[in-house]
Amino acid sequence: MTETSPPENPNSGHLQQTPLEQLHRRRGARMVAFAGFQLPLNFDGIISEHTSTRTSAGLFDVSHMGIVEILPLKGHDLQTAAESLEKITPISVTDLPRTQLRYGVLTNDEGGVVDDLIVSRSDAHLRLVLNAARTEDDLDYIRDTTSGFAEIVVRSDLAQLALQGPKSSEVLSGFSTEIADLKFMQWQEFQVNGISCDISRSGYTGEDGFELIVPAESVEGIAEQLLEDDRVVPCGIGARDSLRLEAGLCLYGHELTTSTTPIEAGLAWTIQQRRRRDATFAGAQTILDQLSSGPPRKRVGISALTKRPIRDGAELQSTELDSVGIVTSGGFGPSCDRPVAMGYVDTEFADAGTSLVADVRGKQVPCEVTSLPFIPHRYQRH
Repeated sequence: MTETSPPENPNSGHLQQTPLEQLHRRRGARMVAFAGFQLPLNFDGIISEHTSTRTSAGLFDVSHMGIVEILPLKGHDLQTAAESLEKITPISVTDLPRTQLRYGVLTNDEGGVVDDLIVSRSDAHLRLVLNAARTEDDLDYIRDTTSGFAEIVVRSDLAQLALQGPKSSEVLSGFSTEIADLKFMQWQEFQVNGISCDISRSGYTGEDGFELIVPAESVEGIAEQLLEDDRVVPCGIGARDSLRLEAGLCLYGHELTTSTTPIEAGLAWTIQQRRRRDATFAGAQTILDQLSSGPPRKRVGISALTKRPIRDGAELQSTELDSVGIVTSGGFGPSCDRPVAMGYVDTEFADAGTSLVADVRGKQVPCEVTSLPFIPHRYQRH
């Protein structure tokens, strides 16, 4: 999962800082406001950071994400807490193995997406990683359903790094050769220079990579050590966004909203068979109806047939200029070397190769529906 979009005005009110604020400034980052935080947009340049991540390894500060733990109250167990969480998510939480991560969504009663998230579990708690801009709303929603069963703890004492790219495994093997044995969406606790870190083989760039959840007080030292490796470059949210767009991955507030269902978004794979059978999660009727009968619209890739980028918000039209959809994310794909976008179109226009027109500020830009992802995923699944 990710959370990136055009930056906000950096002077718009009080902004939170991550524990890596000073490191970013020492390394010459261009800082911007995003989701209530001051974050690096880029260091060297978005395209160079994007390319380095695709070819070597990029280090991203994702400490703005909300890290939340669900602990069972006295008299209850973790299984009861997991069952209560399943009321608001189609993810199968009760059978989640201890070493696995699971990506999915929180849903509302209409089947819309409240947020996307990552869930993991230890012997003592469930851990959720939430989008920063949605964390407070998510917490209220989670507390409502787990009240009486569990305590919700926000882990502001933790920070998070993402090391992404084909060289990331080699780099982290310098700390422990066993890190390279992790498979995609597996996690384990490791000691990094005597510091306990939860490391998972995961990320939101489409590349092989890892995410490290570490004590906030120790994250700067770990980041500095990683950046001493010539294979690693510091990266900002600009490259994080272009990488996830090429990888065809959803962004909350763009591809995912409270009025978008996971089936429309192409996330049916996140709903395990057990949850489809028991159908006890919020919005189950709408979501399961769309699973069986098909959704009214679908998320698709959009390729411009000219060099003009197609940005989010652009209306998508048929060749007869009837409105059939909207672009939700768009920009230049450095690895594709062309403009790429994602959006929603009426199902009858969702087949790859379908010709469309995008209305870009009153100009008609020819484009076509494209299969996702634009760049093949390189996750290490075996």
